[in-house]
This record gives sequence, structure tokens and C-alpha cells, in this order.
Amino acid sequence: MITLQHIKKSYKLGSNELQVLKDINLEIQPGTLTYLVGESGSGKSTLLNIIGGIDTYDSGTYYFENEDISTYSEKDLTYFRREKVGFVFQNFNLISHLSSIENVELSMVLNDAADSKKRALELLKLVGMDSYANHLPNQLSGGQKQRVAIARALANNPDVILADEPTGALDSENSIQVMEILRNIADQGKTVIVVTHSTELLHYGDVVIRIKDGEIINEHVSNNATNHLSLADKKLKNRRKKIGYRMSFKLAYRNIKSKRWRNFITAFAAAIGIIGILIISALSNGINDKINSILNHDVQLESLNVSNQNNSPLTANDLKKVNTINGIKDTLSYNAYTVNIITQNNKRATASGEGFLPQKYEKVYKKDYVKYGEYPKANANEIVIPERLAKELFKSPKKAIGKNVTLTSQIMSLNELYPTITKKVTISGILQNESIKFLDTVGISYNLSNNLAKASDGFEGNSLMFIIIPKSDANLDHMKKAVSKAGYSVKTDQENNGEITNYVSLASIALGSLSAISLIVSSIMIGIVLYIGVVERTKEIGILKAIGAYRKDIRRIFICEGFVIGLFGGIIGSVVSWGLCLSLNWIIINVFEKVKFDLFQMNIYQTISIILLSGILGLIASFIPANMAAKQVVLDSLRYE
Repeated sequence: MITLQHIKKSYKLGSNELQVLKDINLEIQPGTLTYLVGESGSGKSTLLNIIGGIDTYDSGTYYFENEDISTYSEKDLTYFRREKVGFVFQNFNLISHLSSIENVELSMVLNDAADSKKRALELLKLVGMDSYANHLPNQLSGGQKQRVAIARALANNPDVILADEPTGALDSENSIQVMEILRNIADQGKTVIVVTHSTELLHYGDVVIRIKDGEIINEHVSNNATNHLSLADKKLKNRRKKIGYRMSFKLAYRNIKSKRWRNFITAFAAAIGIIGILIISALSNGINDKINSILNHDVQLESLNVSNQNNSPLTANDLKKVNTINGIKDTLSYNAYTVNIITQNNKRATASGEGFLPQKYEKVYKKDYVKYGEYPKANANEIVIPERLAKELFKSPKKAIGKNVTLTSQIMSLNELYPTITKKVTISGILQNESIKFLDTVGISYNLSNNLAKASDGFEGNSLMFIIIPKSDANLDHMKKAVSKAGYSVKTDQENNGEITNYVSLASIALGSLSAISLIVSSIMIGIVLYIGVVERTKEIGILKAIGAYRKDIRRIFICEGFVIGLFGGIIGSVVSWGLCLSLNWIIINVFEKVKFDLFQMNIYQTISIILLSGILGLIASFIPANMAAKQVVLDSLRYE
């Protein structure tokens, strides 16, 4: 039974107050079809909304099944609408991007019904719409839409069906069909309340209540009216079922699909930032991989690289100091140069150069480092040059072996500028090309390197670095600590390699941060698009709330949309990035250089991580519009045009 006692309702219009309902006292028996009849503005729709729990009243008491509705919280009212009430609206209020069966099923999904699809199809069959189950609302006539709306109202087997002008937008034939359906529903024991200003179909009703200017002026009970027993009470407390993530994602996907081009452009904007980050990461991966493959040589003994902490040259005194450390097999001078090679026919090439260790330590360098010819003898004025340089100067690497050239060198120092030294030298061998051109280095025999250092005014035969060969690898840690304690900077080859790769990684992070800005901007764009969506879908939000969706349900739908758009952007960006990397590698290998080297190396784990990051950023961007949607007032949302 529905009991209203002294219900009053007013609206404020500026400084004026308009009283819509004036001391309404009313009882509606279960299992009856009751008409609320009156002219527009009489207050009948407001009364219906109060009964349905989507509008509030200023004073009075509302009892539903002997329970005071005025004590309900917002969540209790939401659940009350979900369990007890089914709404049929004049303008149908079907969600445009859901099919007929999905519109009906939605109410049951809110209630977590296991057989929702089967039940939805049965209800559509009940109202003669089962053959239109997969049609969208814009593919249906007005009468068909209203029958789908009635099926939706019946979805959760509510006690009460509230119909606000259900025939107002229909022709006579469809109006009769709709009223016959509502009459049958009442005959099955449900309470049906119909608001209308028309008097043509009142004969279907059991009770006709006339309202004028917010007051009940007449109540007529038909002779055919029968009172049914109160329907079984459904406990409202402690039941907080929400829309599951599956349905949330489904609703989100359907809406994204309905605005596919706008959402695609938004996702593509997110993809631009993803492409930048992944391309830079792939470049970093490729460079680091090749640096490691170049610098991680097969060695007989691990070595230590010793230098001054301020990068100043090491002197003979430093050599004596270092050699006092136990466990040293040999301490060798190392210098790096900028070199210029001039052939006898005046062809020139510039490269970096380094002093090679004596021939007995040739295996410190990687296997097959010298591709043609021989490793430079320590006591001879010999050099080895990269294959790429040999082709440039002599057209054929093998033709370069044994050729006499002029070598002009300059100590490569961070602190001082040293003079150039010129020597006549012989090319003894050809080094295999490094995969990265700027790592190609001219190797200078050990004694020649030392002589160049001695001939350099101001350098005085010093060394940029010492290379310590230990007697045993077991002494390495002890020696490293001793050298460091003596005040020098000391690193193993592995640490040197790590430092180089760290520089590459830092450069990648710096470049990647620029792309990250684009990613953040695109995430903000997702938030803006969702904000527009909140405005566009205000009525949809009202429908969801009217049929029993909680704030969290609404919030979750919009958050899922943000996540899906962001995730889709990440997927687009990843696919494009992989395609670009494959294309760039093909161009590098087949067009510019005949080198088997993938400069851009994508990593599947980085790709998955960046896709998830894009989705999470989309999710974060959706928080503000999602909260705005969740806070919408149900009645205001339903009235939104």
C-alpha cells in the first residue's frame, strides 16, 4: 500500500515561492490501476515523481508498505527505485546506443541478475517486441519505443509501475495497445499509476484521482476495482549491488562506439605521445645493445681503468704510486686522440683514435677484432683502421694493408688543448666495422702512442688513463679499493660500459619527457571530451539513476570510458611505433648502410607498460567528469534537453 499524508511541495522561482502540492492525502491499494488526472501544471507529475523516489517533498509523510520513505538515505532511495518501482516515461527515455534487449537488460544488470538476457527477451515477447530485440531506439516507432520502455519497467519485477503520460506521444492505436498492456500488468497484481491529462482512456483504470492546482478535488473508484494482497516485502537495507565492471565496460564501449570518430581522434592524440616515447625507447635500446656488444670483449683478464678524479693527466709519480699496490701484473699507459689520415694520393679522413695495448694483450680486445692483416706491433709505427675507413680511402680494405700514410694526431683532453703531431705510419690491419659509425676507432700501436704523447708539448709523456692488468681476477676487488683509497678514480670495463649506457638512457629520458608532455596534454583532452560527454548524456545519467544506478555506478562508467580511450590510444601508438621502427631499420640496413644492425629495437615489456600507462592516464583524466556525472540530480537530469 502507498500512503501519502499531508504532502506539500514548493519550488522557489527567484524571490517567489510556487506551491505545487498542497496537503495531499492519498492511499493507493496494491494491484490497482490508478489514474492521476489533471491539466498541465496541476502537480500530478510532481506527485508521481515523489511516489517514485526521484523527487523530494517539503513536509508530510510517505509510507510504502508501512515503511517511512522519508527516513531513507540517497542510497536507500536509489535501491528503492531499483527494487520497488518501474518507470515508463512519456518520451520513452531509452538509452540511444543500447539495443532494445540491452535497454531492458540494464535494469537487471544493476541487480546482478544471472539470467538477465533470457528474462529481457521474455519481457520483450510479453509486450510484442521480441522480434525487435536487437534494434536501436532510432530504428523503432514511438509505440514500439514505449513498449520497450514498459518491458524495461517490468525488468526487476517491481511492485509499482509509474507511467508519466505514457500515451502522450502516441497515436490512438498505439495508445490503446499501451494501456491494454498496463491493464494486464495491474491484473497480475502490480500497482500501476498513470499520469495523464487525457480522459479518453480512463475506462481502463480502477481508480481515477483528479488533481487541480496541487490539490485532490475528486477520487472515483470503479465498481470493477479489486484490492490485491500486498506484495512480498523486499528488504532494502544492506543491499548495495552495483554495476559490475563487465557491464560498465560494455556501456563505456557502446558510447565510445556511438561517438567513434571523436573518440578515435582523441585516442590518436594520445597515441602521438606514445609514439614519441616508444620510438625514443627503441632507439635507446638499440644503441645500448650495440654499445654493449662492442665494448663487452672476450678477455683473458679483467682490467681496471684508472684516472685522476679531476680528469687531469696522470704523471710518472702517479705511475709509481699505483704500482705500489699488490697484485698488479702490468700498468699500461692509455691515451685517446683525434686523428687525421692522409694517403699518398692526398685522400683524407678524420676519426677518433686510441693507443692499443701491447701485442701480448691482444686478447683483451674481442675475438676477431682485426678482420684483415695483423694487430699493430708494439715497437713499430703501425696502425689499424676500421673497414669503413679503409673503403673510403682505398676502395678495398685489403688494398689498405701495408700502405704508408701520414698520421696527424692530437691528444683528446677535456682540460687542455694540445698541439698536433705528425708521423709517417703503416697500416698493418683492418678492424671490423662497429655497428655504430661514430664508435669506429683507429688503433695506434702501443709505443707509437707513447711517442706521440711524449712529443706533445705540455703533455710531457703523461697519460690520460692507466690500464691495470691484475695477476688474477681474484685480486680485482682488493686492487680497486686500494686504488680508490689512493685518491684515484677507478672503474672496471663493465662499469665504463654501464656509464656510457647510462648517458644514453639519461638522454633518452630527457627526450622522452618531451613526448610525455604530449601524452599528458592528450590525457587532458580525454578529460575534456568526457566532460562534453557528461553534458551530452545528462538525460542518460538521469535514466540510469531513475532505474536504480548508484553514484558509484555512474562514476565507474565514465572512468571505464576514460581508461578504454587511453588504452586504445596506447594500442594505436604501439602499433604505429612498431611499424615505424621496422620501416626505419629496413631503410638503415638497405638504403644508407649495408649493416646488419637494428638501430630501433622495440621491447614488448616496455610496450605493454606504456599501453597500460596510457590507459591509467585516461582513467585519471576521467575523474573530474566522472564525479560531475555522479553528482547529477536524477530529476534535473531527466528534464534536461
